[in-house]
Amino acid sequence: MWNLSKIYKTTKYLMSTDASGFGDGANADNNGEHRLDHIVNMYREMNFPFGPLMAIANRKTMAGRNILWGRGKFSSEHFDNVVVPKLMDFDYLKSLAPNTVGAHYYNLIKGWGIEGLYNQRFKHEEMGQGSGWGMLPSDVRRKRDGEGPVEINWGDEVRVNLSRHLLLSHDFWHVLFRYDTATMGEAMIQEVTAKLSMFKPPRLVSFLGTWKMARKVKSNLPWKVRQECIQLAKDTDRRLFFQDQLSLLERDIQEVRKEYNIGVPVVYKKFVEEFGEAESRLDTFHPQYCDVAWEVTEASI
Repeated sequence: MWNLSKIYKTTKYLMSTDASGFGDGANADNNGEHRLDHIVNMYREMNFPFGPLMAIANRKTMAGRNILWGRGKFSSEHFDNVVVPKLMDFDYLKSLAPNTVGAHYYNLIKGWGIEGLYNQRFKHEEMGQGSGWGMLPSDVRRKRDGEGPVEINWGDEVRVNLSRHLLLSHDFWHVLFRYDTATMGEAMIQEVTAKLSMFKPPRLVSFLGTWKMARKVKSNLPWKVRQECIQLAKDTDRRLFFQDQLSLLERDIQEVRKEYNIGVPVVYKKFVEEFGEAESRLDTFHPQYCDVAWEVTEASI
């Protein structure tokens, strides 16, 4: 953590108007495997103290503690045997009605699936590699391959559980908030992520992405998009963070937005209309669904 060389490299990439994507890249995890994009790499480098602070903030409710300790629907066994297989069942997802969260989710991920993002989570195999938070008791266990004992910091256990939940929720937040996967939309989802999860590093990623877009399009509009997003995220009911992914799939998307007070990003809509396909994809909208709120709401700026 806090490898200044890695942080500089990632910051330079995220701000570069010449980069082909916003989070692309292959950074090494704790075991030396190059599988992390620049966004996740920034999360990891700044994990201390922000990871422990996120854990403290989310342990105040039973739902938050279930995520932290990996209990019930948030256990590794449930994710491995139920959640991930369901989210990879494209036949099921594409059978859902166009008005559902799951149909929008499928439309978003159908081109690349969930493996690329989910594979960047903090894994059990990385535990005991000097990545613990240094604030929780340690335990000595036998490595999974059986080759001798390894000291496990309980902070690693929490990281595994939070990372898994955060990365699987990411694309759901994309479709609920309507921000697409182009650079501007991705930067805004980082702002949403910071607010819902109480993990601060995504706010820096959001800032860098906005700076990049403002320079690229030579306009202050991206800053107005970010300011709107900050308010939308603030207004959103944070109970959304504690929802398990499968509970959302078959629900009407507008009902979910209403329940959690997710507003329409009208300034972002103005950005999309002004800069078009060059800077947006609108891949968070199901082609057979008419998003009335998006269509009729106009920006006042």
